[in-house]
Amino acid sequence: MVNMPGFEEACELAHRHDLQGKIGLHLNLTAGRPLTSAIASSMRFCDAEGCWRPRHRVLKLNHEEDRALETEIAAQIDACQRRGITPTHLDSHHHMHTEWGVSTVVIRVARLYKIPGIRLAINCGEGRRGISKLHHNFARCYWLLHNARLRSYGLARTRYFGGVADVGRVVEKTSADIEVMVHPSLNSQGQLVDSDGHDLESHIRALGLPAKVLESYAGL
Repeated sequence: MVNMPGFEEACELAHRHDLQGKIGLHLNLTAGRPLTSAIASSMRFCDAEGCWRPRHRVLKLNHEEDRALETEIAAQIDACQRRGITPTHLDSHHHMHTEWGVSTVVIRVARLYKIPGIRLAINCGEGRRGISKLHHNFARCYWLLHNARLRSYGLARTRYFGGVADVGRVVEKTSADIEVMVHPSLNSQGQLVDSDGHDLESHIRALGLPAKVLESYAGL
């Protein structure tokens, strides 16, 4: 996330551990401040202080919004490349890249920069809880359409995407590539855990995947 305080350290760690060519760019269109002035002055995306608004529906953009967003996404990619990191794929904070109007621009910029992959919308598991059946069915139809569009451009590098629990429901039924979403951090004991507090290594091991099938986007 190029506009966050940990970006410089992340790039340094990537070089130190020889991870170039194995890292995607987590586009940030919902937190902090953007890198470019045009999007900062767009009330569709930013508030009066020039900070990103929280995630919201974006089905269609006007010409000015489209160009401002394209410039911002390109600037975030450029920031990585200036530090020797060429993204293997694009995804986004709060899954903002799955909004139809935003996705249109992300696809265009990915093709311009020859970035070979964009993360799917979640398409395995039970979906969000606490929503109506109608809302749930509408969301699934939308995700199918979004993912089909990525495939039509050759940008869908996996067949499925979801969290560890979601993936656990499909992994035994398919041999297709699956992206597993995790949010790793260290707890107070220095143990590597996921966002739900579970031991991350055990969480992944519980899927029953042999280590040889684990791969990064660069290998797809």
